[in-house]
Amino acid sequence: MEEKTAPQSGKERFGRLFINDVDKIDCAIFDPSVGVVGQSWYVDITVSGQLDSNGFVYDFSHLKKLVKQVLKASLDHTLIIPVQSKLVHYQDTDRGELWRLQAKSRLTGVNSEWSYLCPKGAVYPIRSVQVTREIVEQECSRLVRHRLPEEIHSVEIHLRKEEERAGQSFFRYSHGITGHEGLCQRLFHGHRSRIEVYVADERRHDLEQWLAHEVLGSIVHIASMSQLVNPAADLRPGVRSENQTPLTIAYVASKGRYEATVPANRVFLVECETSIESITQELARLIGSEGVDLGAPIKVKCFEGIGKGAVAEL
Repeated sequence: MEEKTAPQSGKERFGRLFINDVDKIDCAIFDPSVGVVGQSWYVDITVSGQLDSNGFVYDFSHLKKLVKQVLKASLDHTLIIPVQSKLVHYQDTDRGELWRLQAKSRLTGVNSEWSYLCPKGAVYPIRSVQVTREIVEQECSRLVRHRLPEEIHSVEIHLRKEEERAGQSFFRYSHGITGHEGLCQRLFHGHRSRIEVYVADERRHDLEQWLAHEVLGSIVHIASMSQLVNPAADLRPGVRSENQTPLTIAYVASKGRYEATVPANRVFLVECETSIESITQELARLIGSEGVDLGAPIKVKCFEGIGKGAVAEL
């Protein structure tokens, strides 16, 4: 929370306002113990300060607009990297920012190597050894506070994950959409997403868990075949490799060139673009290709972060 000492005066009146779900953040985070991980949060904000002549701390609509502008220009749709980690190395090049990252699995102790060449702005550096929700909250609060007038004495931003209900399955993914003109072109931005599967009108939690955890591996980077540089002959849509051999993903978009190396077992391939529509269609196709006669129409509903997504039916 960013705050300063409120002035003391008997004539001044103070208040506190809040806006829940003022915005949402979709991003990717580099976790030195895991690698690149997609994340999505609701954004809640509370501000305290002196009341104006209308009895306002700050106008709701203006605050909402300001928060959206600040987050879009900073953390949203970026790869957030803890630059004080010894596993993070940075180099400024004539082609853009080059980040070399190393992750060490908590469970296996096996190192994985990642790299990311990107235009400026695609990475948001955080001065810490790891990225936590609390650290991102503090950073968001600081950024918003600097854009508000002195009459505002404190800003507190709280980030919330979408709640999990019994039986629901989530997966966390990063991706980049080559032809997108906006921030979705960034190769490492991400989401925390729910998946739903229906056979006729029956919800099938078993198929949801299979897709989220077995097929996608819970944490995954999604790439298209056209984004791969010199792909191996055994790579095809709808699968992840079983080894850690680095795959090179590269493309040129409107904001510049993006290139990354990712362990092959962390990459799920789709035929065309990596939009949520293409991802959902690929997952629905996989259920159909399993050879199990479910005897009814199949519907896959896949979210891109919170509150939006795509539907595919067989």
